[in-house]
Amino acid sequence: MMSKTLYIIRGLPGSGKSTLGEKLADSYMDYHPELGGTQHYSHAADDWFTDAQGNYNFDPEQLPQAHADCIERTAKAMAFGVENVAVCNTFSQRWEAEPYLTLAKKLDYQVVIIECQNNFGNIHEVPQQSIDNMKSRWEPLII
Repeated sequence: MMSKTLYIIRGLPGSGKSTLGEKLADSYMDYHPELGGTQHYSHAADDWFTDAQGNYNFDPEQLPQAHADCIERTAKAMAFGVENVAVCNTFSQRWEAEPYLTLAKKLDYQVVIIECQNNFGNIHEVPQQSIDNMKSRWEPLII
């Protein structure tokens, strides 16, 4: 029987979550005329704010939709039976991971939680005050 794994990758902006997620998640070829090339079963709420040309346009009012879309894309990959799926969000508090933990239990995925603590630079230009707020509400994520 194939072992299926959901990687929950958490950390502050710039800690390397997405890069690690792409390395751990399975990939597939997508021949979309604009996106093309290899796509990964690595999902993040930030994907919502990134257009086909790779431009990042954050709008805080769209955060609920961004997270709902991330959960939906992750759920589709898991329902399809993808062996290695990654979700890369800040996950500063446990409740933020709950929908993914519920999916993993329902669809028989082993959960691996990884906390990135590196600092590779803030590519999305998140204001320092926002990062400080994330740090102040950080809590251990225990399954």
